[in-house]
Amino acid sequence: MGLEQNNEQHYREVPDKFIDPAVDYQMVTKDYVVRPNTGTALTLTLPPVAEAKGRIYTVINRGAGTTTIKDKADSECWGGDVTLTGKCAAALFYSDGLAWLTWSSFASPSGQPN
Repeated sequence: MGLEQNNEQHYREVPDKFIDPAVDYQMVTKDYVVRPNTGTALTLTLPPVAEAKGRIYTVINRGAGTTTIKDKADSECWGGDVTLTGKCAAALFYSDGLAWLTWSSFASPSGQPN
């Protein structure tokens, strides 16, 4: 595809899809922005790492609950589930096609302190 057609891509699909799950949720590749707003615990499962290649996903707790983010057991060197506890806890997930790379703020991967 030539560079002159790059602009057209923005008209074919919505680049950001906001979701606010209230129960455990299996993310799809278009779930770029996840903002759970619940006072209870829930689990998010990232989309397949190969299908999400080159994409970044953000998860921010809007409520006081606990959100656990896990992979589908398809990521190389997965360091363990990421747990977000409390309001405004956040994490970014990037897929290189083989592994999920994680950056978190106020998060505790595998129960370890920040």
